[in-house]
Amino acid sequence: MSDNGTQLDSQQPSNGRHAARVILGVLGAALIAFCVWAISVYARGGDPLAWATGSAAFQTTAEEDQPADQDAATSQEASQTLELTTDDVYSALATLQFDGTDVSLEKDAARVVLSSDGIWVEEASSADAPDMVLVCAQRSAALAAWASEQGVGIPGVTWICEDGTGAVRMAITMSTAGAPTTGDLATLLSAATGYGISGDAYAKLNADNISQFAGAAPTLPDGTAVSIDANVTSAGENLSATDVATRQKDVSSGTVGVTGTGTSSGVGSSSSVTGAQSGSSSAQSTQNAKVRVTVTIDARADGGSSSSYIVSLDPGATAYDALVATGAGVNARSTAMGIYVAAINGYAEKDQGGESGWKYAVNGSYPNYSAGAYTLSDGDAVAWVYVTSA
Repeated sequence: MSDNGTQLDSQQPSNGRHAARVILGVLGAALIAFCVWAISVYARGGDPLAWATGSAAFQTTAEEDQPADQDAATSQEASQTLELTTDDVYSALATLQFDGTDVSLEKDAARVVLSSDGIWVEEASSADAPDMVLVCAQRSAALAAWASEQGVGIPGVTWICEDGTGAVRMAITMSTAGAPTTGDLATLLSAATGYGISGDAYAKLNADNISQFAGAAPTLPDGTAVSIDANVTSAGENLSATDVATRQKDVSSGTVGVTGTGTSSGVGSSSSVTGAQSGSSSAQSTQNAKVRVTVTIDARADGGSSSSYIVSLDPGATAYDALVATGAGVNARSTAMGIYVAAINGYAEKDQGGESGWKYAVNGSYPNYSAGAYTLSDGDAVAWVYVTSA
């Protein structure tokens, strides 16, 4: 018994050490596992002690910080407003180039009007018609390309070139979207939204492959069409260097603008613009035998826009013929009172109430009979206006 008892007592310390080693091994393995788990939680942006401290998960990883950074950047970008000033435009004019050719224009030789609807530049030029037309088209394209690069949403550039008396020699509107950066005159004019060349300049241009008028008529900032004299006048163009220099000075100072119907005003004014010289007589040239009229379609009262066109018509054409000649979508019907226009470009009668619909005016007056019975004369201005009441 005593021998057995002595053996048992001698083995007890050995068994205790073995148990301790097992416990330490388990605790070590558990500690290693916790460390691995904690590291993985940290890597995911969590807090491995959150269960003990009640703290929220950390938001420190690149993946979770990035959306916040992006939101902040977006907010900051939204708070910044891109701006363009007339001084910026003048600076661009002073360094303007088209396909490597210098077409710059100094500030004191031009007048600039800038709005969200576009850029307007008015200048006087003593250059012969072929050079004037080419440079005018190149400048409008170069400035349109520059405006597009500014990223402020300017839709187009309208360039108006005059002679020494203020008669419009050429007007052209170039869209900033896809403005050409190279090409000859025909290429530039085909890319324009619309343009017109005076009868005097066109006769000297002597280019059978180029139309005198094309596209939508260029307009002033208030939407009024720049109406260009399509005829060859007895006085012709005034390209005197002295008169043109005086005109440039007046243009740049803003004291006068494009010669208007009975008035002189700046490009930004609300007066209509004409290239006709006051008191001058004119004779139809062979290529201008047709009746040319300006047609404005104003659907703003029905949520649309206002657009102007210059169209050529046969003698005896009516106000209704002029409307159709613009290419607008017209819905009309015959009535006992004559042709009745019910809709233009989808803007229809009664859209804005029982008395809403289309009325037409010629030279500012509203005739009391059908547009199909109103015979137009050369130079007339026809306006189709959507009204909300009779």
